[in-house]
Amino acid sequence: MNEHLERLIRSLSDPSVYPHHPDSVQVIQTHISVVFLAGELVYKIKKPLFLGFLDFTTLEKRNFFCHQEVDLNSRFSNNIYLGVVSIFESSSGIVSLGGEGRVIEYAVLMRLIPENKILKNALALDLVSVSTIEKVADSVRYYHSKASRGPQISIFGAPEVITQNIKENFSQTESFIGKTISNETFKFIKYSSLSFVEQKRALLEQRVKEGDIRDCHGDLHLDHVVLLDQIMLVDCIEFNDRFRYSDCLADIAFLLMDLDFSGYPAFSDIVRKQYLIERPDEDCQELLRFYKVYRAYVRGKVQSFTLNEPEIDAGYKLKALMTASDYFRLARSYLEPSVEPTLVIMCGLMGTGKSFLASKLALRLGIQSLRSDVIRKLSLGFTNLEHSLDKYREGIYTRESSDKVYSMMLDEAGRRLSRGEHVIIDASFQKLSHRIAARRLARKHKAKILLIHCITPDDIIHARLIERIQRLEEPSDGRWELLNLQKSDFDPVGPDEKDGYLEYNPNIDTNKFLTKVATQISFGIGNNSI
Repeated sequence: MNEHLERLIRSLSDPSVYPHHPDSVQVIQTHISVVFLAGELVYKIKKPLFLGFLDFTTLEKRNFFCHQEVDLNSRFSNNIYLGVVSIFESSSGIVSLGGEGRVIEYAVLMRLIPENKILKNALALDLVSVSTIEKVADSVRYYHSKASRGPQISIFGAPEVITQNIKENFSQTESFIGKTISNETFKFIKYSSLSFVEQKRALLEQRVKEGDIRDCHGDLHLDHVVLLDQIMLVDCIEFNDRFRYSDCLADIAFLLMDLDFSGYPAFSDIVRKQYLIERPDEDCQELLRFYKVYRAYVRGKVQSFTLNEPEIDAGYKLKALMTASDYFRLARSYLEPSVEPTLVIMCGLMGTGKSFLASKLALRLGIQSLRSDVIRKLSLGFTNLEHSLDKYREGIYTRESSDKVYSMMLDEAGRRLSRGEHVIIDASFQKLSHRIAARRLARKHKAKILLIHCITPDDIIHARLIERIQRLEEPSDGRWELLNLQKSDFDPVGPDEKDGYLEYNPNIDTNKFLTKVATQISFGIGNNSI
């Protein structure tokens, strides 16, 4: 870091420098910028860098690209980008944001976006509904319809340019074969990508003629979608026009790929369908898949580059290696979409979080779980919300009744597996015989099996059961006084059941856990092997 940048960071870390006097200032560094979070306002300066594809080496260039950032992002947002401000240095060497001395730097001024309004965070907090994600697709489609187009933009959709970009990607990743990508996967994706361009040359040329190559966003991932009064996009690429000039399908493909990689394949599918609602033809579907491969491969490439950066510590490099490998596997999965179905078995005592986890996973996968509490009630003529406070193993909870419920669930699971669907069975699976039957069913349908064992301390279970029994919409009859009886009746999960076994407990980050499970099921990634 050069002296000029170090001095700016020291000066702008002081709240007294800012005209609106924030209580504190938080400094965030990216590869190309330094961001200062000053209360409700954000100031972003550009690092004096030259990276080949980016040139911020002079004050004039940084000024130009600050204005570019404001102008370009204002196409997709309203009242977030407030302008460009000058940073001054007085004759006595005092740095300020207001008025005296010579201009030594420029900063983009923005309003602070609440963290829970950024799509990636909102998803993790379960704040995104199907209607919201549909509105995201509608908004991106609208922004694309208004984006600039013309001869100097259209050339970036030519088959020759796309071919060159593909070859450049593979040339830049060849040294990572055996590290983040296998030689077989490298060759397969390269051949498939280049073959697609050759086979679809007429379609690509047609896209150019019809004006589908536009001045897009260029970096459309989950962190850059904002859920305010309207859906807005931020932080598009301003430093290199050719990274924004692309087929609109290549732009939305980045968002679809990021939803997949983040463990929301069902939402990705909703965005895809809604975005293409006016052009649902097979050609667009094929192009989207092609560009998703391209986007995933580029992310794998970028993560791989981290391995060559000497200033990065070993722990971060290991994480980057695993992430890069997953991106490359995701790219390949788009070319081999026939993922075998998975039978997910929730297992554990009452109150350990099985139904909570099953419902969240089902939403990400776009399926409905089979919940024993509901199926038991409906099969006996109850509504699913009627409570039956029978003693343990009495009334509707006899062994015979439970065996019947498990048989019904496994029968329905078999029907879904035979259609190639993923299945989640939400039950205690406390008896080994029921778990064996589930594994036998998975083998019969050539499905993968995942046993998620939920384990929770008694004090947390107690609090959950007391709270849960008071909820009118809760179908479970689980009660604290039954817990020890269920414990004594629970067959432990043995060593021979560890194939496809995952353990979940309250200390685990739920969002990360669900992401891992959803991506393993949908794309075969997340197990960190090449």
